[in-house]
Amino acid sequence: MRTDLNTGGFTLYEIMISITIVGIITGLLSVSLFPLLDRSEFVNTADQIKDSLRQAQWLALNRRESHRLKSEFGKLLLQRKNNGSYETVLEEKVPEKISISATRWPSFSAFGFAAGGTITLETEYYITKVVVSPIGRIRQTEILKK
Repeated sequence: MRTDLNTGGFTLYEIMISITIVGIITGLLSVSLFPLLDRSEFVNTADQIKDSLRQAQWLALNRRESHRLKSEFGKLLLQRKNNGSYETVLEEKVPEKISISATRWPSFSAFGFAAGGTITLETEYYITKVVVSPIGRIRQTEILKK
């Protein structure tokens, strides 16, 4: 079977130029998308903390045991009071870029009251606070750019 050598196709130069253009466009897009990824990770972590606070509040009311939220060694801990000390019920990893601190770690009693506190989340670029009031209301301040 004979084949014609002039059947068409791409030359080596056309393929190299196409790959170069795709590489340049990919590089430009990835640089412009990194700040969006950092912000989404920050927002997800703030939502994770609010959800854990709501879960602690729900567990305290339904199980009639005090629960609190705490952070240690890059992990967010949901703890239950048991015989005067706290035992960890759930732990979730926090991204390394995000530092978490608190004026007081919020806790919820079995009677619906809360020991309020403010949790501060901070990265190189963003900062926000999650505030728990003594009546158990959980709210987040606006995410600010540094």
